[in-house]
Amino acid sequence: MTQRVEERACAVSERELHAFLDGEVSDVEAVDLAEHVAGCTRCRARAVAERRTRSALAALDAEQAVRWHRFRSPFGTLYTARTARGLARVSWQQPDPEAFEAALAQRFPGLPVLRDRVALEPVEDEMSRYFDRELERFTVDVDLSDLGDFQRSVLQAAARIPFGEVIPYAELARRIDRPRAARAVGNALGANPVAIVVPCHRIVASNGTLGGYTGGVEYKRRLLDVEGRRDLFSEGG
Repeated sequence: MTQRVEERACAVSERELHAFLDGEVSDVEAVDLAEHVAGCTRCRARAVAERRTRSALAALDAEQAVRWHRFRSPFGTLYTARTARGLARVSWQQPDPEAFEAALAQRFPGLPVLRDRVALEPVEDEMSRYFDRELERFTVDVDLSDLGDFQRSVLQAAARIPFGEVIPYAELARRIDRPRAARAVGNALGANPVAIVVPCHRIVASNGTLGGYTGGVEYKRRLLDVEGRRDLFSEGG
């Protein structure tokens, strides 16, 4: 009976309770509401439930966040980012961290973008070992889920090309059952968001030259050099 009277007498609205939990009330109001919540079974239960909900949402946001880190590499400053699914971005062509964060926010609207060295340590470790010629196969997970079906199929096929091997664009098109789409395959590779780990540098032109590469063919040449394929270099390639 006492509890029913207490609940009927409570006049604190949901809006007032949320404002209290958000710290958006005056000091005097905060003291009064704190005393009320402590003595009101109904408001205390509402406050506990609200805090649990906020905690769960915060954990979900943290899990779904896009996390990034930058580190030194033979290509200069290398920026990497991952989602909860895996590595989603590798870039050495960013003018500054703010530009990289802005690009991530545009690609993944609605997700928080957080700088997180620890989350990207496995990527940095494998990248460093690759450049030191100590690693031939990346094991980090890759997230291509936001790409279109065609580009995703191209990059997945490229990811299966072994270390040090190269194939022509036309052969990659054939491997995805699109034999007449060599040019489209080249465009898809040119927009590869996870360069190096998804080795688009292992696809070359049918005429014996290296073909194109985002940011300049010099980077492609240097990656193939890491993989022991200097035999592919020609004066024109």
